[in-house]
Amino acid sequence: GIYPLHQGRHSGFLAPSFTSNQQLGLGLEGLGYYKILSDYWDVIVRGNLYSYGGWSMNINPRYMKRYRYSGRIAFDIQHFNYNFKGDPDFVKNRSFNVQWSHSRDSKARPGVSFSANVNAGSSSYNAFVPNDPYKNFSNQLSSSIVYAKTWKDKPYNLTVSANHNQNTLQKLININLPDVAFNVNTLYPFRKKESAGTPKWYENLGIGYSGNAKSLFSFYDT
Repeated sequence: GIYPLHQGRHSGFLAPSFTSNQQLGLGLEGLGYYKILSDYWDVIVRGNLYSYGGWSMNINPRYMKRYRYSGRIAFDIQHFNYNFKGDPDFVKNRSFNVQWSHSRDSKARPGVSFSANVNAGSSSYNAFVPNDPYKNFSNQLSSSIVYAKTWKDKPYNLTVSANHNQNTLQKLININLPDVAFNVNTLYPFRKKESAGTPKWYENLGIGYSGNAKSLFSFYDT
């Protein structure tokens, strides 16, 4: 073969590999394409095909802006036929999973932070991932998204978050959205900016505030 050489990043096909699975049949795994979208984004698309009629696809965009933020998204969908149709152990499964991780450079905007770590999807997804015992026996999924802001030279701060946890055996999903916390540090309204001598008793009187509002709901994955 003749392979042209390119300098820098470039798009191109990703070579697959052949496999054999007792429940899925012969397979072609990892066939994909890598695409550069811009200086800050690229995406990898991969697919798997199996002789018993199963298939799966993974779409994985990634992004990064130096000294600002970086992250990746992974969307997986799988449609598997285990064993032969008509057999007593024949199983048909269609499921999906979404993951998102995001981190922000602390120097990008002082006083403001944002992070995300999301892992959610169908309750049956992990059990049917081929050749991955760790996922097959993992029955907990969880997510966390947090935004926090502290005002410069101000005594208050704000935190807004969203959380999710999921038991794939019980198919129970719990979501906490939103969860808002607002705090004001202790203020001493009777203190003078410039004081001398022993402070008066009332100058030690302070006032602060801490408030929290949240919404919680649960449902079953049907």
